[in-house]
Amino acid sequence: MPGKSSDKFLNINFMVLFGSVFLMFTAVDFFIPVLPFYVLDTGGGETAVGMLMGLFTFCSIILRPLQGRNINRSGRKKLLIIGIVLYAAAGIALLFLPSLPMLFIIRAVQGFGWGAFLLSFNTLTLDLAPPAKRGEVLGIMGIAPPISLALAPLISEHMRIATSGNYVVLFMVTSMGALLALLFGSLVREPEMQEAVAEKPLLFSRKVLVPSLIIFCMTFNLGAILTFLPLFGENREIYAVGYFFTIFALTTVISRPLAGKLSDRFGRPKVYLPGLMIAAAAMILIAFSYSARELLLSAIILGIGFGSAHSSVMALAADRLPVVERGVGMATFTTAFDLGIVVGSVVFGVLLSWFDFTAIFILCALVMVFPVAGLLVMRKTQILH
Repeated sequence: MPGKSSDKFLNINFMVLFGSVFLMFTAVDFFIPVLPFYVLDTGGGETAVGMLMGLFTFCSIILRPLQGRNINRSGRKKLLIIGIVLYAAAGIALLFLPSLPMLFIIRAVQGFGWGAFLLSFNTLTLDLAPPAKRGEVLGIMGIAPPISLALAPLISEHMRIATSGNYVVLFMVTSMGALLALLFGSLVREPEMQEAVAEKPLLFSRKVLVPSLIIFCMTFNLGAILTFLPLFGENREIYAVGYFFTIFALTTVISRPLAGKLSDRFGRPKVYLPGLMIAAAAMILIAFSYSARELLLSAIILGIGFGSAHSSVMALAADRLPVVERGVGMATFTTAFDLGIVVGSVVFGVLLSWFDFTAIFILCALVMVFPVAGLLVMRKTQILH
């Protein structure tokens, strides 16, 4: 596995990986205020929006256990490049403004690429992280996605309005982001592996079951936010959804590295349990938001809670994985992350046919706090460490 460990990790190799992650997430996040309206313009409805989001994430999941089992042999960087190429190639097809059925096919291909990318960059990050600073490293790499979320939806929302919905221009921007991510990814140097280490043909890691269940509950709510918050804003005439994602992301940029460092020092549960409660409070505030001020305040609270919980839960998963099981373990953990988004987006897409947005986001809060009681019980019985 990786050679000698060092406390120094902020080097050129780490930074080019960071750049590739940021650009790839930018290509994905740019769709948030765009894709729901494109679906509506091509004859789809709210249910189709949820199904499209669910399909994208489902396709990112379906091959991940196999990829996790084989990543030690095939290599992290190779999988990283394959994932970006698939996403970029399908993105170029969007420039031809496909019909709704063809859009589902294109997004499925992008989902396969996205899943490969997520697994490879997370595993590479663990390879580059000194054990004593694992939470800090994961926290720093973890700011790349929220920086993207701070910028991409805001820019795309303004571009959609300024161009009167010129989807060719909007889709071109996402394609350029993916191609730049490919350039940065090609510069990543993968740590050397020792072939003498044996690997069992596992598809699922039980070592990360608890962290995976926690992250599933968190991203169940994230699926609702990413998919339906633009429509929520339109419904309540709150034209600040782009700013919501910007503020949410900037808050997580601050909270993730700090939470990761605190979890290294004080233990993971002391950071993620309060984080879950804070995030649940934010979902309640969203449910009763009828002004931009209330919505943006909820973004700050959600960023603090979600960012703190995510860094420490991911570090908890990493703590339980020997080096040889990192691929399988990260496949399990990231699959749970994405599965939560799939289930959340599809379930809420269906529920919106029967309930209003207030009920939907109250349900989000309940799901967020659901693990807390069980986790506290397991903590007392020393199941969690």
